[in-house]
Order: sequence, then structure tokens, then C-alpha cells
Amino acid sequence: MPTRRSTILGLLGMAAANPVSRAFAHSGAAPIKIRVASVVSSAWLPLWVAKDKGIFLERGLDVDIMTVQNLSTTIGALGRQLDISGATAIDIVKAAAGGLDVVGLCGNTIETAANPQMRLMTGSQSGVTSISQLHGKTVGTPSINGVVHIATLLALKRGGVDPKGVRFIEMMFPNMADQLKAQRVDAVEAVEPFVSALRKAGHIDLGDPMLQVGDPVTLTCWMANGTWARANPDVIARWVAALEEARAFIAAQAGDAREILAKWTRLPSDVIESIVLPTYAISLTAKDVSAWIEATRETGQLTAQLNASNLVLK
Repeated sequence: MPTRRSTILGLLGMAAANPVSRAFAHSGAAPIKIRVASVVSSAWLPLWVAKDKGIFLERGLDVDIMTVQNLSTTIGALGRQLDISGATAIDIVKAAAGGLDVVGLCGNTIETAANPQMRLMTGSQSGVTSISQLHGKTVGTPSINGVVHIATLLALKRGGVDPKGVRFIEMMFPNMADQLKAQRVDAVEAVEPFVSALRKAGHIDLGDPMLQVGDPVTLTCWMANGTWARANPDVIARWVAALEEARAFIAAQAGDAREILAKWTRLPSDVIESIVLPTYAISLTAKDVSAWIEATRETGQLTAQLNASNLVLK
């Protein structure tokens, strides 16, 4: 009897061997409807490209996209109101630590030294020029429980700073520039396109904490309820193949891809053109998740014993 993994790999192989005929497309049958959640960020451009260019439909999927403010809030809806959600590896790790059946389906973006998306930025008037000077300071974070924050905690610890000696305040990325200017915080955990704007305003770059976890390192990915995912290998195979095709489209048709980005983000054209797109990568392995398990454990945010191989769909 074929395994679930061999079924998925076989379907992907069919698509690669015959891309014109779209091996996954239904002949006269209605496409499979799936419900997906993401946030508004350039990280999720492959999703929007696959939707707008008809790639999902060609693969036999009718994808209904829901926009949310915080992806970690979607975990409880997986397997019920939602089938698939955008995520970070930390979302998957913390869900598993809490006893929830959540698995990573595939990758989405990775952080690399060649194309960093995250930076720890300090205010131009703060007097802080290195991570080692952040003891006793206040730092703005998008989420105390998020992947960006875990990376910052790791960078602080490895930089000789006790994270407990730093005060963290949650705030949205668009508010960080004003908070730095008003000196309400000394530094912020920022991502593109906000990093570029902060640099332009004269604020100081303290480096990319994400690279403390690895280089490259998984930044965003896709997750689902484990029971649902294991029962739907054909759907997952179609999903992964569609995103891989969308990734290739972005690489080959950058102008068209940015038009789709403008539609979904509603950002002005000059901002769209200035955005440094992340590195999109659809692969996700147990090793990728394991790096975050170890980072979370090293920062004292995880005590549960987890096996990374159980957190990625096989």
C-alpha cells in the first residue's frame, strides 16, 4: 500500500512531468474548496499570485482567503472554520507544546544573510549602537510570543544581555517609527518594508537577530490541523504544487507579481516598488522546525520535549 508521502510525491511528479495539462485539474468536476487564512504582508505574495493567476483553480482548488491580524489566533480554528493557515515555525512549536495537533505543510519564506527581512533597529537619539547596550532599555515588539521576538531574545542572550533586563512593549509595525521618534522605546523589532523606512529616517541598525537561529532559517510557512492534513494528501499535494508554481512566477514575472502585491496590500505604487521582497521557499523539513525548537528552548520559552519530525507533514 502506498504511503501518504509517496502519494504526495507521486502527484507532484505528475505535475512536473506534464505542466501544460495540469495533472491536478479536475475534468468537468468542481474544484475542491479550502479555507485559508493569512495576514497582509509581502511574505504571502505566493498565495495571492496563485489565487489571482488561476493557478489554484488549474490545480483543482477553490481557495477562499480570509485576512486576519494575527496568525497565531487561527490555530484554534484549524480543522473547523479553517483548513490551512499561514504561520511561523514558532506557532507550530508552541501549539505542539500545548498539546494541539498542528503540523507544518510547506514553507513560504526564509531569512538569509543575503536577503534579510528582519532587523533590530534602535532610535537615532537613544545612544544605543550595539545589542550589548540594551540592558535596562525598552524595546518594541510585534508580539511577545512571536518568531521575531524569540530571535531577539536569542540575540540578546548570545550578546551577553539577560533578556529579563530588557522591557518589551507590544506594538504594530506601522507605529514603530513614531514610537522611536517620540523616544517611548529605545529599539524595535522591525521587518521590511518598515526596516527600510526606519533606516531612511536615520535610525540605527543593530543587525538581524533571525540569523542567530540559522542561515538560512524558515521565517514563515503554512500549517494545518494534523488530522485534516493526514486525511487529505491529495489536497496538500495540489496546494504545494500551486505555491511552487506561484513562487516561480514571482521570480520570472516580478512586475506582474508586484501589481498583485499592490492589489492585496493596497499600498501606493512607490511603496510597492521599494519593497524588498523576501526569499520565497516552499520546502519545509523537520530540520527547519528543529532550529526553532532549540532557539525557543535556549531562550527559556520551551520546556516540553518535542520531536520536530512529528511537526511536519510526512
